[in-house]
Amino acid sequence: MTAPTAAPAADAPDTGVLDVPAQDGSRPVMSHRPDVLRDAAGGAVAKLGSAGRLTQFRMAEEAGRAARRLRGMDDAAWFGLLRRAGERVDARLDRGDFDPWLRALSAVSGLPRRRAARGLRAAAQDLARMEEILATQSPDGTVAAYRTGGRHLRWSWRPAGRSVLVRQPGNFPTINIEWLQVLAARRPVLLSTAAADPFTPLLLTRELYEAGLPEHGVSLVHGDAPALRRLADQVLWPGENVPADLPPGKVKTYHFGRSRAVIGDRPPEDAWKRLAREAFAGCGRLCTNISSLVVLGDAASAAKALAGEFAARPVLPLDDPRAAVPAFPDRAVRDALALRIEREIAAGAVDVTADATGVPLRVDLDGRAYLRPTVLLVDPGSPLFGTELPFPFTAVAHVPRSKAVAACAGSLIVSVVGETDGLVGALAEEPGVDKVFAGEQFDRGYHPCDPHEGHLADFLFKKKAVLPGTSA
Repeated sequence: MTAPTAAPAADAPDTGVLDVPAQDGSRPVMSHRPDVLRDAAGGAVAKLGSAGRLTQFRMAEEAGRAARRLRGMDDAAWFGLLRRAGERVDARLDRGDFDPWLRALSAVSGLPRRRAARGLRAAAQDLARMEEILATQSPDGTVAAYRTGGRHLRWSWRPAGRSVLVRQPGNFPTINIEWLQVLAARRPVLLSTAAADPFTPLLLTRELYEAGLPEHGVSLVHGDAPALRRLADQVLWPGENVPADLPPGKVKTYHFGRSRAVIGDRPPEDAWKRLAREAFAGCGRLCTNISSLVVLGDAASAAKALAGEFAARPVLPLDDPRAAVPAFPDRAVRDALALRIEREIAAGAVDVTADATGVPLRVDLDGRAYLRPTVLLVDPGSPLFGTELPFPFTAVAHVPRSKAVAACAGSLIVSVVGETDGLVGALAEEPGVDKVFAGEQFDRGYHPCDPHEGHLADFLFKKKAVLPGTSA
């Protein structure tokens, strides 16, 4: 099977326009009148294949049949296949085979090109260690349970269905760990791509089939697929806006958490550099980014120290290898976000990075719209305190220790920096906090072997009572 190719088009003679088909299993599906993705200047970047309703029905039916084929491969062969696919991605990245795709992804999503490549390489690394990732989630610590079902005298651990629709996240679209985990757990995937990135899911799907993936282990559509989400046994949906036609027991939401840091006394000397690195991870578009600092002491000093680190990461062209700040392909989106920040400044918030950099909040570079990385000193009642924005942004506020736990409620990660006099235990007991990292591990961020909004396997598989017990 050949990789997707770039076909020249009259409106983009120098760079070409990529054909980006849907995938009915391993079979590419283009359209007579495809949708066109455009860059910030309005130029055509890619043509998207669409899968009609009948094709979606076929995808769902074949996915149900494929479940048995996936479980029929022994563990060594299955995880060897995933590793081969990851190795193929790595090799092709090294050769530059994917460069047209990375340029297209950068143009459509606003990600720096180096960060787009890093997202694809991260997926290859995840494929290489899927055996370790899944073993941490199984009831007996082995990957055999995903193939045979876990067994106990009184219960059995079985798949909760035969297929899973996974909607790709749009915040940092090169994230593919969720659907790759579903596939590694031997569940056929019906993949619905995000508008900002139909590219990396397609490239990964193609390499998986080249490595030997059984037919209809993955099918792929671009954009919304209402027929597929109704036909799939289970649905993974990013964010909080779950479609009304999905019953609660069928869907699991993911990647919408907000993350904060609590700054206590005597933070380590490298704390600000490490916190800035967490704020810039994924170009500031991840649920694990430090969106707010809860400062128990001098908030103004903390904001100044963090802003100094932000200032060391300027806005650069997307093809600059040092670039870490995303562009906004839609200028109106950039301006709406800027207006929210400017209103807070007018109400008394302090844009600390304005003094540190001398750069305005709105930046235009090479015809693209950016927001300068921003540290905002605010009152804890500010609507921007605890809010994620899709670029490197951190709101900083003084919060008394007695209110610190409440200020962290609703957090995916809380990083505890410095001495906080027992606050770690209180945060760990808070139901609204998913993870607490402290000490030398305060900037751990995301690790696929940690529970992240719970373990995915707990959604994909169910323990069922079986009485009397049976070994069959």
